[in-house]
Amino acid sequence: MANLSDAHGTIFIPSTLVANHPEELIKLIQAMEKELSTTEYCTELTQDYALLCNKIHYSTIPRDLKLDFYGTGRWSYYSNVRHFFESLFPERVKAYNLEWVQTLFQEDDAFIEFSFFDYEPGADFLYEAYLQIRPNIQNQTITTEIIQESYEDFPITASNLMTHHFYEQAYDAHNAHELLQNEAFMIELCVFIPRQNITATFLTDAWKEYVIYVYDGEAIFDQVLSDIVDYYHSIHPLALAEA
Repeated sequence: MANLSDAHGTIFIPSTLVANHPEELIKLIQAMEKELSTTEYCTELTQDYALLCNKIHYSTIPRDLKLDFYGTGRWSYYSNVRHFFESLFPERVKAYNLEWVQTLFQEDDAFIEFSFFDYEPGADFLYEAYLQIRPNIQNQTITTEIIQESYEDFPITASNLMTHHFYEQAYDAHNAHELLQNEAFMIELCVFIPRQNITATFLTDAWKEYVIYVYDGEAIFDQVLSDIVDYYHSIHPLALAEA
């Protein structure tokens, strides 16, 4: 079974598409809701789809659209974007009337643009990506043409995961000492380790030697707690013998 990645970002739609082909753009939004919002490897807009379509339909001064979204990737959300139009039309192309797609993207410079962060803890990667795409329809086949793309990896740290909104709270070796201010965690930890032994240095060393990975604020009560206790017993073997 493939690991699932967690992505969020924006879809940029230039004002020219809004101005020149509003009805076709609405059909694109509706197709996204139908085919992409409920699948396992989803792309879901945070805006209400019906309200968004009304906004496009009644727009008197067309402006660029920036649509917030979140998505789930199979190993990586990057592949969702690289196969965006294939996923939008999962059946054979001849089963669809794609004239509206051709109309929407008939200008040579027509595109939509994805910018997002993606995190997959199992494969241990965090990155930011940017892709400009448009459909390519030939011989009853629709594919996704990549116009431009860029990709940047980021270190998986508690700070990066919180900065880019994957976790509200996360811990690693760099901020393990902050667990001293986590009252609920300290109550649990003091059941196994005397309070006077739990210092900032102890928590940092325990993380480097036994915990190692980044964990969110909920996981600390499971794996992290037991790893820190194991580290304590490794440096205080008599405490384990007396337990």
